[in-house]
Amino acid sequence: MEKKDISDQYLEGYSCDVAIRWSRIDPSLLPVDELDKQIICFLRYNARISNAEIAKALNTSEATVRRRINELVRKKIIIGFSALVDLQAVENSIKAYIIIDVDPNKMDDVANSITDNINVLSLYRRRGKNQLIAETLFLNLEAIENFESQISKMSGVKNFETMIISKAYRKNPWIGI
Repeated sequence: MEKKDISDQYLEGYSCDVAIRWSRIDPSLLPVDELDKQIICFLRYNARISNAEIAKALNTSEATVRRRINELVRKKIIIGFSALVDLQAVENSIKAYIIIDVDPNKMDDVANSITDNINVLSLYRRRGKNQLIAETLFLNLEAIENFESQISKMSGVKNFETMIISKAYRKNPWIGI
């Protein structure tokens, strides 16, 4: 009974995205077992939760939880611990996706130049196209225009399209937008 109380305290109304995602994969193909998945879910929900609290919720020992977390880090399944910040609570951010058509011979040069920009959250190459997709976050429209001006002058950039996000139906938990 106590196990349920602690789990509910931390996980009420929270569905663990990785557990749901991994439930669709044959468990024999995963490098983690059910206990590892549960530990990961607790840490994704609250990375500050103590090993003792996780152990109590999962009805195992604190040493087991500590050992499992250390092993997940060693295997690079867990690559870090961080605070999730809701940027909307601090600033009036504008999120935009920018699709950039690039000369294939300049792809790496353009990508390296763009990744240095503080407004770029993530940058992807689109498969089958000579395009980059930048997930960006700006403080105002002027900052977007400045970024667009910079990329339009880059050697190798052919064209770009900026899509400003007006509403999030499913927010990115890492930035709250």
